[in-house]
Amino acid sequence: MSRTSTDPIPPPPTDPPVPLPQVPGPKLEPFTANAHADIEFLKFLGSPEDKDSKVWKVNIDGHGPYALKLFLFNSWESLQCHGNSLTKPLAKPKFYDGYFDPFNCECRVYGRLKQECREDLAVRSHGYLLLSPQQEHQVTNLMKSHSDGPIVSASDELDGYNFWGRFEEHRGHPIRAIVKEFASDGGEGFNSTQVEQLWEDVQDLHRLGILVRDITYANYIGGKLVDFSRAWTMYHPCFDWTTPRQLKSNLQQDAQRLIGLLYTWARVNREQHDAEGYDFEPPKGLKECSLAEDDCQDVDPGSYDWHKWEADPEATEAFIDKALF
Repeated sequence: MSRTSTDPIPPPPTDPPVPLPQVPGPKLEPFTANAHADIEFLKFLGSPEDKDSKVWKVNIDGHGPYALKLFLFNSWESLQCHGNSLTKPLAKPKFYDGYFDPFNCECRVYGRLKQECREDLAVRSHGYLLLSPQQEHQVTNLMKSHSDGPIVSASDELDGYNFWGRFEEHRGHPIRAIVKEFASDGGEGFNSTQVEQLWEDVQDLHRLGILVRDITYANYIGGKLVDFSRAWTMYHPCFDWTTPRQLKSNLQQDAQRLIGLLYTWARVNREQHDAEGYDFEPPKGLKECSLAEDDCQDVDPGSYDWHKWEADPEATEAFIDKALF
């Protein structure tokens, strides 16, 4: 089955809404019965440099506050670049969207956490919403007039340089958003009492078939991860169709980034608090995992038994074997 640029990615269904994404593996349910709600935009929480999404403090249907993460669009060609470690191409553009698009990456992670009753491993997600054209117009105007200047350059062309990054394949698609718990403004990423738990949480995510692939201080709030826009969640083709060297590098990446983050955090704390003799030891096993896969006692996310959640495992396997590539 060949890929062509004229094979568009269909918009998410809205009547009735379904769990997303529409590829095998975990999915996230809509936040409301019709995936729409009355949204009051209270405060922009992100940065003008954010490339995948824009986060707002909101009230929804008169309740809140929540954090609402609004996702930008990506062309299937750019998503194909995210999957450039694959040793063979996927069969259709919509498959790149399902496995590499930041919105779908997050839906898959939160779907798995809900399956396993382990929502404690991240800032909790409550489901997804689709913005109406009126809501999109409202929040776009709010961001264009933001005190820090326009968040994204504006254009009417469907060329990826418009406000939400739409290409022709996204014509008529609504803005997709994920509703999350709201953490108080200005909350720190984590503190010294939470350091040990950071590595335990990452290991538990790996045991659930989730490779985070984007561990930074900015992606933590109150000691919990909040961003999974680059994550691979089993089933994911990159666990099966990646060179051994690239797979090893990706498996080590979470440990390497976490230990680098912790050493930077410790150094900054010493400098800011003038703490002479400040001792920092990384969580047990983290250093070994960051240095060499052979020395790491961590688990391989690709070994997670995801079939147990599939309604028809045989049909799913047939899709992977005959239609995905």
